[in-house]
Amino acid sequence: MSDEPIASPEIVATPALPPRPVWAVVTPSVPWCPDEWREHLEAIAPGISIGHGAPQHEEAVGTHGRRSGWELLVASRRGRLHAHRGEHREDAGTVLLCEHGWCAAVADGAGSAPYSRLGAAIAVHVVTDALRELLQAPAPRVDGVLPASTLRAALLTAASDVQRAMEAFAERTGCAPRALRTTLLVAALHHDAIGLLQVGDGGIVWLHDDGRTSQPMQGDSGEFSGEVAHFLPDAGALARLQQSVLVQPAAGCAAVLLASDGVEDPWYPLPRHAASLYQQLQQGVSSEHATAAGVSPAHTTTVLNAPDPVRALVEWLSFEKRGENDDRTLCVARRVGSVWAPLAAA
Repeated sequence: MSDEPIASPEIVATPALPPRPVWAVVTPSVPWCPDEWREHLEAIAPGISIGHGAPQHEEAVGTHGRRSGWELLVASRRGRLHAHRGEHREDAGTVLLCEHGWCAAVADGAGSAPYSRLGAAIAVHVVTDALRELLQAPAPRVDGVLPASTLRAALLTAASDVQRAMEAFAERTGCAPRALRTTLLVAALHHDAIGLLQVGDGGIVWLHDDGRTSQPMQGDSGEFSGEVAHFLPDAGALARLQQSVLVQPAAGCAAVLLASDGVEDPWYPLPRHAASLYQQLQQGVSSEHATAAGVSPAHTTTVLNAPDPVRALVEWLSFEKRGENDDRTLCVARRVGSVWAPLAAA
């Protein structure tokens, strides 16, 4: 037997895992709109500044309503990074009920633009107000049927109104138009047709009664990942917005989703995962209606059928996915009572 001592196995220390980030929720120290600009903002978009600036409005806002056999739900939640830094939410979303339908809009202010939160709020406010006024005006009928051109013309005019409003606000305040840069997604129901508009990124999803999902228009991606090719009110953005106009029959549509990129990116590619996302909203998260795209849900029960769907959607928007901490805005327009199920695999 050897007299050499037996060596103990070498103990290798396991490197400590980095601590999980602690996300703070900080109220912005600067006003949502500079005080000297409020009068100009109200002149451009009356009523827009009501409610902004209070701490409870910094985190999230939402609206819920019904009209013409449809249910409308929208919520916008400040992203964790903006909350941690004490910055304002740059997303905006709204829905308005009209005499013969509804109009909805979602906007995402550009992170590089210092007043994009104002641009996004102006865009959704002006486009929905303009659509409501235009679509409630008497329109000629052909053989008793309202032509689709009525809705198309209203969408084109409303798009121009947004561009003019943003330019007018920039001129009145002396800020550069680029400081207001924002995307814009719009959907509007008028009688038996739904019209859509989009400029910039984000996603619009159409859920068909037969269980299919489709993305009727593509966002404006730039040459590089995360780059957006067009923002309002930049040169060329209005033309892109008007070129995107699409009017389709409402028949056969179970729901329409408008999602800012804070929702689209975690669920990328959205057309593939839209079915799972919508089933979560309808049924909650379960083994049958599981999550997808690596998203960890924060709200696991139904959103659309909750007693308070606005609160439920705000909670749902706090889902987690690594690296995804942007503002999130989602609008859901669905036929009242519809229960959508994905098309069964062949």
